[in-house]
Amino acid sequence: MTSTAYLLISHGSRDPRHQAAINRLAQLVRERLNPALLSPWSSQGLAPLLAEIRPSGLAVFEARNSAHKDRKDGSIGAVATAVPMSKLATSSTPVRLPRDRFIVGTAVLEFGLLPLHKQICEFGRRLSSAGIKRLRLVPLFLLRGKHVTMDIPTEVEQAKNELAGMIDVELGEHIGGCQGIPSLIEDRFSQFPKTGRLLVAHGSRRARGNRTVDMLARSLGLAVAYWTTESDIENQAISLMQQGCSTVTIFPYFLFAGSTTDAVAHLTEELAERFPRINVRLLPPLGAMTDVANLVVETLGHKIGSHSIS
Repeated sequence: MTSTAYLLISHGSRDPRHQAAINRLAQLVRERLNPALLSPWSSQGLAPLLAEIRPSGLAVFEARNSAHKDRKDGSIGAVATAVPMSKLATSSTPVRLPRDRFIVGTAVLEFGLLPLHKQICEFGRRLSSAGIKRLRLVPLFLLRGKHVTMDIPTEVEQAKNELAGMIDVELGEHIGGCQGIPSLIEDRFSQFPKTGRLLVAHGSRRARGNRTVDMLARSLGLAVAYWTTESDIENQAISLMQQGCSTVTIFPYFLFAGSTTDAVAHLTEELAERFPRINVRLLPPLGAMTDVANLVVETLGHKIGSHSIS
């Protein structure tokens, strides 16, 4: 049996798109960790997965092997199921996991039904009862800000104290610190002109709070704008037009879609109307995509397609 489970920690949101996206990302990560599994996004796996999603801020994704009688070669496939934390937390029956089952859970720092440390504790107790000895936490944050350096570590320490050694809890690096981030951004821009590229991040009002994004944009030859700075996106886009760029491609450097990315989209539409001769394109945020799942696996120290999962 696997001795390690993984918990993906995101910021959280009241927007239902966030929970759907983080659940899908967790599922993709599970597939990366166990590439032999049949994709649950087939017609057989999608319905039960979506039916089990709850706005509790924490869900557990598992896979079990089962024989498919309708497969001509008689081989073994996989059926994916999602077990919401609400069910795990109230069940009095110990969780029993077959040896080929991989666990990837999700939790939220804010807007969850439980505080983050309580989510970690509930997850950890159920894992411990199933014989899993180690829980690895992965912050799904792009920048090393207050949430990564203070808020999450504080919650993790609270959880460790409550669990009292029941399971080994380890806090990993945030995904924004991965070496693969620059390549991922370059890939998102790859189908568009090399000039007129604009990276839009949330931004920070703290001194030197934007230094990491500034350095990232500079290394990729991108212009950069911040949502927290009034008119910054508009000014940077106009500057690119004045430099002779006939196409301005805007990439919102956010993990999932939400109110801020919606506002960026609205601003992009306004720019397109004001400058009809300029081709203004807006890319989607990172999202629950395969390349992002690969990035998460990178933070876990596993090679894509590797079977050496602890």
